[in-house]
Parts: sequence; structure tokens; C-alpha cells
Amino acid sequence: MARFPSFLLCLCASWLLIVCADNSDTPVGHKMKLGSHRPMEGIVETLDYVPHPIDFYEQYSVPSKPVILKGAARQMPSFKLWTDKYMKDNYGSEEVAVEPGKKENRTRVAIEGHQLEFGEFLDAYNESDIYMVDSVPKPMEKEFRLLKCILCGGYTKFLSMTNFWFSSGGTKSVLHNDDADNINCVMSGKKELFMAHKKYENTLPMTRSGHIAVDVDSVDMIKTPTMKDVKWWLAEIEAGDCVFIPQFWLHQVRSTGRNLAVNLWWHFFYSFNYTDCMTKDESGAEVRKELPDYAPFTNFKLNEGESHRKRFADHIVQNSKKKAYKMTKKSIMEIALSFLGPEDEEETAGEDVRERAEEFGRSLIALGDKNGDKGLDLDELYAIDADVFLDAFGEPKTGYNLDDLSTEAGKRGEEDDLDLDFDEEPDREGRDEL
Repeated sequence: MARFPSFLLCLCASWLLIVCADNSDTPVGHKMKLGSHRPMEGIVETLDYVPHPIDFYEQYSVPSKPVILKGAARQMPSFKLWTDKYMKDNYGSEEVAVEPGKKENRTRVAIEGHQLEFGEFLDAYNESDIYMVDSVPKPMEKEFRLLKCILCGGYTKFLSMTNFWFSSGGTKSVLHNDDADNINCVMSGKKELFMAHKKYENTLPMTRSGHIAVDVDSVDMIKTPTMKDVKWWLAEIEAGDCVFIPQFWLHQVRSTGRNLAVNLWWHFFYSFNYTDCMTKDESGAEVRKELPDYAPFTNFKLNEGESHRKRFADHIVQNSKKKAYKMTKKSIMEIALSFLGPEDEEETAGEDVRERAEEFGRSLIALGDKNGDKGLDLDELYAIDADVFLDAFGEPKTGYNLDDLSTEAGKRGEEDDLDLDFDEEPDREGRDEL
């Protein structure tokens, strides 16, 4: 029997809901699954190849445009090796973080002790309402790979963290966004992503834990009336596929089947190193470098300090739009206070905190100012080692206040009425500002 593609069924169901609701006072999609409030805008663009880093940066990263990379992970060792038996035999004694409840709500505490031996999890996960959410276990990192699309230009300098997601299926995330770009590669199972542009973040109720306050199985359209205006796209990925999720894009993930995936996060950077992606041919002409399909994850370092540096970079870019701008000691101190000061904005930072922020401003200028003008431009900021920011402010916190992070500069690809026709040439507005 012929089967309809799931996206067509989803589209038909959405239109049926709207027709049925025309003669009712009940909002369309009320108390129904997320996405029932209106038909989806379309399917996220799918490529059957992994683009060169220059193309990836210009066509997807800068315009803030999601994309599915079909089959991109199928030749990774992790895709071929990570069966339950292999992982238990080789990594069963590793401690992993396990959470209760396959439907995420971000209010439950993790399982008592927070940790299980990986082998214990593997014995229990098929029969239990638990799932593993942790970084990739250290000994397993050698079997994970970075895709070609981030192997030059600067991406590998801005890698911030990994996540290892593992369950027997049936998991449902909250509707949320992340403060970094990321690629999610599925090693086993299938995932369905509801995706909406980051411009909707400020129109929906955001909790302190950083997610949208709706039940993804039963959206209360009366309590959340602005949801009716949220245009959304569907991404369906299966074992071997990867999906690029741009910074601040809203997304909600449903997983089916034995489900194992790895996320790799990096912070968006404004100064792409084109020279790093070029070489010379026999005639001496500059050409793009030929890159391998993959590179071992263990060849690179995670730079947690990039999360902090990006706040300073956003400030420079935002203030450089109309005139040349350099970050001064005073502006560095003000941003440093946002990290070091009290979480309650109405409280005043103590004198010791202000002294630390002022000292950080002096030391950052001393490290980065190459021409003696007592300021930092973007290139000078990026030339400073990321560990300087990590040492000053510590490991990045989870659940950042996204209003603080979502500066105008950080929201590249923003438009008043975003058109994401995936069959057309992507909008590159804003590239000249970078």
C-alpha cells in the first residue's frame, strides 16, 4: 500500500483543523499538539552533500538558516560502532548523567546521584522512563567526527560543548532555543523538529529556565494567544542525518525508536578566516582547499570561554554599524559586571566586584591593544586566548537570560517579515556589516 509522506499528512491535518475551527470560538490548535495552530510553512531545506565551509558560512550560518545534511554522519565510526553491546563492552564503566521522564519539563531533578554507570543505563533504558543527557563520554570522543562544513574558516576555534542524547524513543523536548549554533547528528532512530525563527522569541512567554511556557502536547492557545502568529517549519531526520540549528531558533524535538544523537555547539563568530580555506594551485592561482569529509573530534579543543567572548563581540558589532568603533576599558567593565555582578539587576554590585571588573578591563586592553589606541576592535578581541574569558568568569551557566544575549548584533539574518522559501536563493542581507 502506498504511504503518504508524513509532511503531507501534517499539512492536510493542519488545514482540516482550520476549516473545522472556523465556526468555533475556540482558537485553532487549542489543547492540541504544538504546530496545530497553523499549517507549516514548509520543510527545512535538505542537501545530499556537505557544503564547503565558505558556502556553509555564507549560505546558512550568516543568514541564520537551518539545513538538513542528508546521510552526513553515515561514515562516522560512531554511526557504525555504537550498538548497545559495543558500548557496554567498551565503555560500560563510564559514569553518565541520566534524567527521569522522557517528556522534558526542566523542573524535575535528575535521578538521585545524577550518575549511573553507562552499563547500568544500557541494561535499564529500554524498560524505564529515563534518558541519558550528557557530554560525549571522554573515551568515546575518538569515534565521533566533525563534518567538512566546519573544518576551516574559524569554526573549530569556537567549539563550546557536545551533548550525547540517548533513549529508547518517545522523548519530547520543551520548546526552547540555544545561545549557540549547533549541528545535531543522529546515530540511531528518527527525530522530528518543530522549528520557528528566533524573531518569535520575544512574542512568547519565556520561563527563567530558558524555554517557552507551553505544553508541547496540549498548547493552551487562550493563555498563549501570540502562538497563532508563529510560522513554523518541519525537519525530519533519521539515522545518519545531521541538522544545522542556528543560534536562538526556537525548536522542539520528538524522538522515535532507539534514539542516539550527538550535538556539537559552537558560538557564531563575525570574522570568517577566508585565507584558512584557500590554497594555491599549480599555476599559483588561489583556489579553495580540498577538505576531507570528516576530521576526528579529538583533534580539536572545546573553548568554553567563547560563550563569554561573544558578549563582547556582539557589543563591538552592534556599535560598529554606523561608525568605526573600538571597545574601551569602560565598556569592557560594564559587560564584565554583567557576568560578575548580582543576578538581581536591581541590586548594586559591591566595591570588590567593581574592582574586579575594572581590573579585567585594564588587563584585556593590555593583552589585545596592538596599536596603542587604548581600545579593541573585533580582530584584536578575537586574537585574545579564549581561556582569558574562562579564567575571569568561570564556566558558562546554563539557562542564560536570553534577553541579555539576544543583542541586535547577535541576531544575524533578522528581518521584519522573514521569507524562508527554501527553493529560492537565501537572503544574505547583513553580510557587508560583518
